Amino acid sequence: MDSQTEPEYGPTGYLPPRASKRARKIVLRERMSLGWPIAALAAAVVIAIAGALFLRAWVSPPPPPWVAAGRLTAVELGGAGVLAAPGLRHGALIVRAAGDVRAFAAPPVTVAYCARSGHVESPEGAVWGLDGRQLGPGSGGSLQRVPVRVFDGTLYVNPTIREQLPARPGAAQAAC
Repeated sequence: MDSQTEPEYGPTGYLPPRASKRARKIVLRERMSLGWPIAALAAAVVIAIAGALFLRAWVSPPPPPWVAAGRLTAVELGGAGVLAAPGLRHGALIVRAAGDVRAFAAPPVTVAYCARSGHVESPEGAVWGLDGRQLGPGSGGSLQRVPVRVFDGTLYVNPTIREQLPARPGAAQAAC
């Protein structure tokens, strides 16, 4: 190339003379510096570390204040049972009826799930809905719901968070 056909502006690189007259972009034909591959590798490392941290949090049991209450198989599917849980005085009442797994701070009385009524009942005649709301006669009010998670077949409850719905006594009678 002679100096007459070579443009007087821009960085070094090759652009054919005809294209250089109407070009709006300059195509550089030079070797990239070492900074570009290093930046790409650094970005890949950052993404890999973020992915590893996400997977670690996703495949590990919940951290404290969550406590293990027992195995999921300890409570029959379609039933209810009380499991020992640190932080809950009478344990955790686990209800596996109607699809979801629900956990409550267990009342001081014996309770069972009644499939005929679809409620949790005590032998004394107290009745609670599956949301923990007291529906029938009895003392003590609604059950205190606690968050529950299942990880690798183990039930975990968070005894520091409790939710209690207002009671509706007289709305249901014990059927079992």
